[in-house]
Amino acid sequence: MTKDHNEMKNNNGLNSKSKNNGQLSFDELWDVSEDIGKKYENGKKEIELETDNFFKKEPFPITLVRDFEQFISYVENHPIHLTKTMEYISRRHLPEINNRMTVRNEAATSHTEQEYYPYIHLFYFLGLSGQLLKKESGKGGKFTLEQADRLQLYKELTDIEKYFFLLEILWVDVNWARLLNERYNSLTFSLQEIFFMLSEEKEGYKIFLQESGNLKERILADRLDKWGYFLLYFEWFGFWECEIDQEHVDTYYRKNQYFAKSIMLTDFGSKVIPILLLDRNLQIWNIPERRVSGEVNPIPGAELEDMMYGEIPDMVVNAIFERMEVDQSSQPFFLPFKSLYPNESLHRTLPRNRRKFIEGIYTFRVSLSSGVWRKVVLSGKHTMEHLHYMIINSFDFDDDHLYSFFMDGKKWSNDCITSPHDFDEHPKSNKVQIGGLGLVSGQRFLYLYDFGDEWSFIVEMDSIRETVSEPFQPYVKESKGKAPDQYGEEEYW
Repeated sequence: MTKDHNEMKNNNGLNSKSKNNGQLSFDELWDVSEDIGKKYENGKKEIELETDNFFKKEPFPITLVRDFEQFISYVENHPIHLTKTMEYISRRHLPEINNRMTVRNEAATSHTEQEYYPYIHLFYFLGLSGQLLKKESGKGGKFTLEQADRLQLYKELTDIEKYFFLLEILWVDVNWARLLNERYNSLTFSLQEIFFMLSEEKEGYKIFLQESGNLKERILADRLDKWGYFLLYFEWFGFWECEIDQEHVDTYYRKNQYFAKSIMLTDFGSKVIPILLLDRNLQIWNIPERRVSGEVNPIPGAELEDMMYGEIPDMVVNAIFERMEVDQSSQPFFLPFKSLYPNESLHRTLPRNRRKFIEGIYTFRVSLSSGVWRKVVLSGKHTMEHLHYMIINSFDFDDDHLYSFFMDGKKWSNDCITSPHDFDEHPKSNKVQIGGLGLVSGQRFLYLYDFGDEWSFIVEMDSIRETVSEPFQPYVKESKGKAPDQYGEEEYW
């Protein structure tokens, strides 16, 4: 049993500034006084409010916005080196960031990794996916976490605009599979079912995940039991309140897993969830999800040819389909939420940076090891298939196997560009031009050749010279080290 294992078993490593089984309570999240009365009769929810309607007092989860600002402030004022393997925040910074948060891992030590701080882990993905932060290449190939130019635009938003921009990042830009630490996003279809069922309920509706109930409750419990930390992510965004199941955490522990006894729908969640289900459907709006189906440059909100709706009624499917007939891609993400805030300043968001085709000369450094690498030069109009040819030719390999480019650097992830002869639905290398990928200097990705032997090449974007160049033949600019024998000495024909 590892040290981090023991740390996370202690209340799952999470505590708020006060109480509630290590979770940020609903009252704290909404900054509501603790004298709000709650009572339950016959196991069903009945909530009495002894104060004014707290939805009007604080109409969105301001705590999330404040904590994210604390996270950003630390990044701005400290040189943060990222780990070599995962490119996460190095351990030396995590305790101080943790101390600044409302939700803390109180059991953390100096050896605890970023993934064991789920609140910080979420903010890390929000910052990078929203292009508020960026990874900068430094000496020795190491990366640092830096503020991006767009951060100033974010600071100019009102608090409510900041909240909905963060929600937009989570919903549109974040790769949920990576947050799950899995190859596939297993929540896509269950989310539609859960959101539909919750859209019929009111504030205070409670689902007991480890207890039997009616058919609807058992379906909800079965789906949500597999959500792990996404139960907390949606709590922190204000949709519901979780009650930790410490017994299950202790018994069935695994990395980045979380179990809840129950979740309780918030007033905010009862208003926002139906809008997300119908007007901002995840399959239509989440960019990584659209890439899985083969789109190279997906546009959130654009019509989607093939959708899987799960177990939701036809009338709901028809309502989603009707909205698809309108070009949602021209709408700001926050638009359908404006009706909830007639008196609030919800007018702006950050511009969505759609990928533009960049003509120019692209130099890639392709490495098998630190001592064996090649620099190859192609134009923006060449395809990723051309890059494939350059790599195998420069290392004297035969072109007789399948291959994939994993653009997030994670082997077998869904963020990939595959061989034209591969039968999956991912984008094909002969259809993807280099200039349309939005590559930046210092960016790295993985080229995997021969799925049997799994030759793994690290491809780094060495430089991009933006220019309108005449067509030219790709070439090898530099090389170091002798290429290994592709088949080894024991192979024969």
